[in-house]
Amino acid sequence: MSQEPTSRSSRAKPPGPLSRWLIRRFGALHAFVYRLGMARRMGRAPVILLTTTGRKTGRPRTVPLNGLPEGDGFVVIGSNGGSDFAPGWWLNLVASPDASIQVDDRVIRVRMEPVTDPAEHRRLWDKVVASMRGYAGYQEKTKRVIPLGLLRPAPKQG
Repeated sequence: MSQEPTSRSSRAKPPGPLSRWLIRRFGALHAFVYRLGMARRMGRAPVILLTTTGRKTGRPRTVPLNGLPEGDGFVVIGSNGGSDFAPGWWLNLVASPDASIQVDDRVIRVRMEPVTDPAEHRRLWDKVVASMRGYAGYQEKTKRVIPLGLLRPAPKQG
């Protein structure tokens, strides 16, 4: 399985202004509800709040995501609903892999490791689809290989 480009330049049709506005507002609402102690699961996978550094603005950007537990971290899926371009949070992590996640009431500093080994990608993808069946349809909708990342606790500083 080869990794195809995941930049926005590989997209077929960009979302329009209304779609972008709705996606941002839904994400902000979901993050707010999460912080109130609700909406912490989507299907069988827990929801985590991922905070990245914006690659263009340098500002913190927080999004709710499915995070599939894997070892001491979480697998995150750059599906963007099966579209032909990677989500902004993925591009932010590629540009700056250090981030933080909120899992329930804990905030954890993490570093993202893209899954580049084809066998490991297949193993984790099968685990994702077994837990959240909708992702199989996302892969069928797009020409790109949906990227997976491992969010692992960042090394302690000092």
